[in-house]
Amino acid sequence: MGDLVHLRIDKEMRARIDEVVHNGLFSNMTEFIREAIRKSIDEYETKKAIRGLEMLRGKARLLTKEEQKRAKAELKNMSASELFRKYGLD
Repeated sequence: MGDLVHLRIDKEMRARIDEVVHNGLFSNMTEFIREAIRKSIDEYETKKAIRGLEMLRGKARLLTKEEQKRAKAELKNMSASELFRKYGLD
């Protein structure tokens, strides 16, 4: 089981979350908040990976069209954390 975190939110935000839950998009407020946190972490890791890749720009040979195609297909299916591990962008 994970750690317990206490979170204080204002009434307007609570009402907006309740509306999303009420519309059936999430089973409860906790699931909504967990998903919001997951998305924020993924977004952060993706931005970090992109910055790391941008720093590598110009430091390698150009890929052939076929290599580019393969690389795009591979990267498209990888999560941000997989990109970090594979390319050492921590």
